[in-house]
Amino acid sequence: MMPYFGDFLIFGAAGATLFSLITYALAWRGDNRYLSLARSFYAASTVFITGAIGVLWYLIITHDFSVAYVFQYSSTDLPLGFLISTLWGGQQGTFLLWAFLAAIMGVVMMRTAGSFEKGNMVWLNLFVLSLLLMMIKMSPFEIMPVFRAEGAGLNPLLQNFWMQIHPPIMFVGFAATTFPFVFALTGLVERRYHEWSLAARRWTLFAWLSLGIALILGGYWAYETLGWGGYWAWDPVENASLIPWLFLTAQIHTLFVKRVRRGLMRFSLIMVCLSFWSVLYGTFLTRSGVLADFSVHSFVDLGINAFLATGIICFVAIGLFLIAWRWRDIANEPSFSKVASRSYLVTLGILAIFISAALVLIGTSMPLLTRITDNPSSVGLDYYFKTMAPIAILVLSLMAVFPAFRWNSGMSKPRLLIVGATSMVVTIGVLLGLQMNTSIMYILLFGAAAASLVTNGWVYVESLVKRAHAPAYLSHIGLAITLIGAGASTGLEERHVIRLDEGETVSVMDHQFTFASITDRAAGFDCLVEVVDPSGGSFTATLPHDFPPNSDGVMKKPHVQFYLNHDLYIAPQTFEPPDEEPGVLPLTRGGQAQLDKYVFSFAGFSMADDHASESESESMSATAQLSVTYDGVTETIAPVLTVTPDSVIPSPATFDNGAGSVTIAGVRPEDGGVMVRVTGDFVPTGSSQSTLVIEASTKPLILLFWVGCGLVFIGGIMSLMKRRRRERTSVSAVSPVDATRSADVPASRQSA
Repeated sequence: MMPYFGDFLIFGAAGATLFSLITYALAWRGDNRYLSLARSFYAASTVFITGAIGVLWYLIITHDFSVAYVFQYSSTDLPLGFLISTLWGGQQGTFLLWAFLAAIMGVVMMRTAGSFEKGNMVWLNLFVLSLLLMMIKMSPFEIMPVFRAEGAGLNPLLQNFWMQIHPPIMFVGFAATTFPFVFALTGLVERRYHEWSLAARRWTLFAWLSLGIALILGGYWAYETLGWGGYWAWDPVENASLIPWLFLTAQIHTLFVKRVRRGLMRFSLIMVCLSFWSVLYGTFLTRSGVLADFSVHSFVDLGINAFLATGIICFVAIGLFLIAWRWRDIANEPSFSKVASRSYLVTLGILAIFISAALVLIGTSMPLLTRITDNPSSVGLDYYFKTMAPIAILVLSLMAVFPAFRWNSGMSKPRLLIVGATSMVVTIGVLLGLQMNTSIMYILLFGAAAASLVTNGWVYVESLVKRAHAPAYLSHIGLAITLIGAGASTGLEERHVIRLDEGETVSVMDHQFTFASITDRAAGFDCLVEVVDPSGGSFTATLPHDFPPNSDGVMKKPHVQFYLNHDLYIAPQTFEPPDEEPGVLPLTRGGQAQLDKYVFSFAGFSMADDHASESESESMSATAQLSVTYDGVTETIAPVLTVTPDSVIPSPATFDNGAGSVTIAGVRPEDGGVMVRVTGDFVPTGSSQSTLVIEASTKPLILLFWVGCGLVFIGGIMSLMKRRRRERTSVSAVSPVDATRSADVPASRQSA
């Protein structure tokens, strides 16, 4: 009954959302009699969605494998934490989570949006309804055609602490990007071209924080779980989350310009729309199956491609229509008065971030764009390095000189330029002197990052001393540290592929690697590698190899050994079990195989039924038609395999005057081939040892990458809290329609 109740809740939520949309639209047109009813319908929709997610969790925790989703992604051996995270293990669950988070945030917006409530809730209801329609199409409560006593289980790669928290935070970010978008649409309809962005500031910053934190958590999961050797592989599905974050980054910086000059008003609208559209587009790439050949994250097509494409077209069309309709009506003032000003530098930075998002979008879309050809393909890592490295250097350079200028015009702190330039020159000189990396891009990156770190650090410390905390500078410091860590761990790393026989020790990178043993587990086996570092310390690297029932092939996980100034990364590549029968050769019909100087060819089988007498049992013989070529001689041989009701009797055939013999070891009915066992003094002795191939690499200063990311988002959280305190203590009211130009923000507050 519970699965049917879950479907009832989904349908009930869709109906309540539709009625909320209609009644909010009537209230927006001026009939306030419908406002209370619209709120009640939305509250009912939220209750229905919350109930649906509760039902699905109940079915998962109680192991109700009659439900297809529960069967596909859970099993009775999963601990409670992983059972809970099963909710976002598949497509239906993630869409339900997305709708739930959007609905809950909608309740908050309904109470805080003020005069924007009616318009915003129309657009939000439309979006939530689109998610619910997809769940009606592919219900998370679908019943299995055949009952199963045990589930297929959760993918072993997802049985990780970080995957318990990364997906829900990412969907918080996805849901949060909806809210600046609906503010923008309402602002366009009501001609509130400046006020909408002020009202949506906290939502914009919240969406940026949520998506950014999710990206870092996902990167750390990939680093310690997937064995790529890094935290970012520019995978199309990874980029599908990065693109909206970059657009939101550009939008956040436009808010500073708009506070001072009301510039970039059209650009701001486009950025917010692009951030939301790119979430929808990334969802299509991820969920439609079009990236199945290009991404390890991609889901298969569940028949919702038409729904996804319709949703994208609908919201893109609405946004483009409203922007085009109001384009001439938007008073777009210059974003800067003089080149020598902070507003000019910020404008350049915004443009650079926008270009970076566009380039990542193009690279990510290549598998889709090239489908019109006969050979769809994706771009390589080289594309991203060549496009992103120059932009990173430009952004760091702008961040380095930004604190030395005033917002409107003129230089306020010329000493900072001297200090920053000196830091950059010294850093580049040291790198060239030590010859640590000859790539000009890496050298310029480190130099620009050093300058940015010094100048922003200087101003941030000054703000602390003056008790005028400026968290934006903390985020800039974090970004500089992040890019230093990213550049060092990538540009200065050392990689080696090592082949280890069991019990063998190999010395590489001043470390000793010994393939110690293999430990069997229920889900697979672990390869244990003992490592001795240059200081004499030692540890055992456990490299799991799992064979999940719900996936083909083997899933391998790396081992990461953390040090203060670097990480040692050990990733399993291939495992070769002992070869105890090297003389056994597989032969297809018409195929060949060579052992020592002998080349064996298989032409086919001849079959015969033998009847010795009426009282004797039947037997059947299979004769393999083989030829052996050696020393310019070709010899025909015919080993026989006789099958009786009681036994299987192989009859060998000799060749080369008895130097070797061939016995049929087995028949391959799938391709009509044969397995033959060759014996003789020339056959090598089988190996009783396993062989493990690993890739070992050092990641210099990678700790700086994680620390820097933390500082970026700590600064963002502090900015969000500071803005909230400022809004609580503000006594100024905002006009419902932009009519007059607000005064410039005092310079003492602009840095915040």
